[in-house]
Amino acid sequence: MTTNIGQFAFLKGSSYEIGQHQAREFQKKPFAKSLFFTEKLTSDKAYFQMKAQIEQYCPSLNEELEGFAEGFGYKPEQLHFYQNAWLIPGGCSLGAILPGKMVDGKTYVIRNYDLSPAISDMRLCTTVVEGKYIHTGFSVSTFGRSEGLNEKGLCVAYASCGMPIGKYPGMRPSVVPGLQFMVIVRALLENCKNVEEAINMVNNIPVGTNMNLLIADANGAAALIGTYDGIKEVKRAELDYLIATNHGLFSSIQKMEPGKLEHSQLRYDILEGKFTESGKRSVEEIQELLLKEFPKGLSVHNYNESFGTVHSILFNLTDLQLEFSFGSPLQNQVNKIEVGENFAKTQIPVGFTNKSYGTEFWKIIKS
Repeated sequence: MTTNIGQFAFLKGSSYEIGQHQAREFQKKPFAKSLFFTEKLTSDKAYFQMKAQIEQYCPSLNEELEGFAEGFGYKPEQLHFYQNAWLIPGGCSLGAILPGKMVDGKTYVIRNYDLSPAISDMRLCTTVVEGKYIHTGFSVSTFGRSEGLNEKGLCVAYASCGMPIGKYPGMRPSVVPGLQFMVIVRALLENCKNVEEAINMVNNIPVGTNMNLLIADANGAAALIGTYDGIKEVKRAELDYLIATNHGLFSSIQKMEPGKLEHSQLRYDILEGKFTESGKRSVEEIQELLLKEFPKGLSVHNYNESFGTVHSILFNLTDLQLEFSFGSPLQNQVNKIEVGENFAKTQIPVGFTNKSYGTEFWKIIKS
C-alpha cells in the first residue's frame, strides 16, 4: 500500500483575500513556484483572451488568481493556470437519483473519480466568496473544481467524454476555443441556484472541452449536458434518474466518437442496473455502488495505470450534505460534511492498494 495526504481547505473572504490565503498555504510546500508559475509570461493575446472569458462567467476567479500570484511575487500572466497546462482528465461515474426513486423522498448524486493520486489535488474545499453562493467540492489545479454542491442545493459533477482535451501526451488539442471544465463547474456552483439557471449559463459559455456534465438540484430536477468539439446537447431527466460515465450519450456525439473504453460502458451498466430495478432505493443501496469494487461496483484500484479512485462522494442535495472519502472508500474512511462547513481535519492520511485488471480493462469498443 502507498500513502498520500488528503487535504481540506476553508476559503473565506474576498476573492483576492482567498488568493493570498492560498499563496501563504502553498509557500510552505517545496517546488510550489515551479508547480504554479512559469518564468515566461503568457503571450498578451492568450492571457487576455482567457482572462476575458473567465471574467465574463467567473470573475471572482480572476481576482483569486491575482491575489495568489501577487502573494508569490509573480504576475498573474505567469500562472500555469492561464496557460491551461494543468488540465487533468479522469474516469468518472455519475448518477443523479431523484425523489421519486428514493425511499426517503430526497435527491442524491453519486460521484466516483478515477485518476492517478500523483496528479490529483486530493483537496476538498469549502469556498465562501463574498457575493457568491457558498459551495463545497474538490479542487482541480487548486483553483478549479471537478464537482461540488452549493448552499442552494445545486450539484454539478464533471466527467470527460472520449479522449481528453489538453496539452499532455495522449490528449488531443481542442477543436474549438473555450473554457475548460474546471472553470465551468466552479462558475455554475458560485452563480446558479437551480438546474435551469445552470443550463442557461452553459448554453452561453464558450466550452473548449469534451464532457458529460451532470446537474441536479434540491427541487428534484436534473439534466445532462454533453459537449463535444463545439456541439452542445441537453437532456433533462425524464425518469427518476440520470447517469453518465466517460463516453458519448447523445446520438450526435456518438457519431463523432471513434470508439469508447469498455470499462466506461460497464460502469454505466452498473449504475443503470441499480437504478432500473423495480421499487424504490434506500440510501444504503446507493452507497453500495461506491462500496463495491469494479466490475461489481464503481470503486477502481488501478492506481499503477493512473485509473484508481482518488475520491468518492454521495451528495445529499436535500439536506446539503456530502459523504466522501479521499481515495477508495473500500480502503479509506468515509467522512461527512455539510455544505459550507469548516471540516475539523485539515489533513487525512490516504491509502492506495493497487490492483491490475488486465489488458481487457483498456479494450475499446464501438460507440
